[in-house]
Amino acid sequence: MNTKRITAAEQAEAAKLSEWAENLETLPESTTVQIGHGSEPGRAILEAALGSSKALDRALGRPSLNGQAGTGKSPVRHVRLPSDLDALLIQRAAAEERKPSEVVREALASYLKKTS
Repeated sequence: MNTKRITAAEQAEAAKLSEWAENLETLPESTTVQIGHGSEPGRAILEAALGSSKALDRALGRPSLNGQAGTGKSPVRHVRLPSDLDALLIQRAAAEERKPSEVVREALASYLKKTS
């Protein structure tokens, strides 16, 4: 099983969102709750929880790797690894509190820069 340690900042954000969700019954008397259709009502709740539509856009889906939000998909490459190499990758990623794909991208970039 692949496990990831969450950072203190992520823990604090999760606690804040849990507190917000658990206190929805304490909405002000003037609040109107309507049944909605489609994704917009859910999006509005998530925007309120995350603080802005920009924060929600960052949180949804996979971000583009070119550093610009909403600019399209990043290419995907599938690579098969021997078990021992995969285990080393997972160990390194866990030790650095990063995703294995981040470690692979960095290693590939370093390799390609050296050999070019």
